[in-house]
Amino acid sequence: MGIVLDPERATGHKGGRIAVKCSNERGADETKYLSPAQVSKLGRAKYAIVGSHSAVQICTWNKKALRKEGVCYKQKFYGIECSGCAQMSPSVLWCNENCVFCWRPMEWMRSRGLGGIETDSPRKIIEGTIGQRKKLLTGFGGLEKVSRKRFENAQMPTHWAISLSGEPTLYPQICELISQLKSLPATKSVFLVTNAQKTEVFEKMARDKKFLPTQLYVSLDAPNEEMFKKINRSVLKDGWQRLLGSMEVISGLKTRKVVRITLMHEINDDMKFLAEWSGLIWAMKPEFLEVKSYMHIGDSRSRLSRDNMLLFEEIEKWCNEFGKVSGYVCKDYSRPSRIVLMVRPDLRDRSTKIEFARKEMGIGGEGIDF
Repeated sequence: MGIVLDPERATGHKGGRIAVKCSNERGADETKYLSPAQVSKLGRAKYAIVGSHSAVQICTWNKKALRKEGVCYKQKFYGIECSGCAQMSPSVLWCNENCVFCWRPMEWMRSRGLGGIETDSPRKIIEGTIGQRKKLLTGFGGLEKVSRKRFENAQMPTHWAISLSGEPTLYPQICELISQLKSLPATKSVFLVTNAQKTEVFEKMARDKKFLPTQLYVSLDAPNEEMFKKINRSVLKDGWQRLLGSMEVISGLKTRKVVRITLMHEINDDMKFLAEWSGLIWAMKPEFLEVKSYMHIGDSRSRLSRDNMLLFEEIEKWCNEFGKVSGYVCKDYSRPSRIVLMVRPDLRDRSTKIEFARKEMGIGGEGIDF
């Protein structure tokens, strides 16, 4: 069964509706840019392929939330609905960086991007993602721990996490995809995670607020160009300059901004770099900073060792020392995910939850909202 958006609904309006129609046909162009081996590997990782270059997955925390066994740190920090999350990518095996810590099948990434090929429309990606996600959720309907109401509520995503695998901004219509996701009646939040190599995407966002995600993540894993080349390994010769240029543009965007740092023991966690980290982060002035340990999972196991992971206490110590240098304040944490949330000093006494969380989930606090 596939989910099809009502063709009569204007994509720029709230209040539209979702129409459902049955379809067992697989598109003739499905996976035409992926080899059978790639499709098989993604399938074993519980990815569902969407169209010719996209994918969706039900993550561990999504499953736990449905069973009422816990929620991910994004719900703890920001109030998103973990059980209603659609973690997806419009460019599942395309990336312009080859990060050493990436748990995805980086060696298979088609780094030239999606330019020059026929790409799926945002509408097709959204319809396919909703339909494939429903299939992935099917088995949860019969679990004793999952109430019928919770299962039914989870069918239509309320939170869209555009990350999963690959670099989302390589999809030529990423801004239009975000706009259409925001227009869906069920959508409450859209997060975009990026390596910030395509500055022109953020310049486009600056020109029209309908293209802005609810929260924009920039992955920043090196304090200087030399380490960037060793850790992120951009396929672009001017990758570091592109990152800095993008961060400058992003600093002015009227949306919630996050810098995500993945720390690796004895690779980028040396305290001597704290001042360099601080200078980079203050250039973008994000509301939030997430500092997370590298996790020894997936394909990263062929590049790094378990010794490169930091204990939660080591992450906490790094953040405390960084706070002394930068002024950023430790606000929250998730021990299982080995992550600490820091906030800009002017926001230290404000809630980090987004608006709907306070209104619909009874969470108090002033909130950091736009």
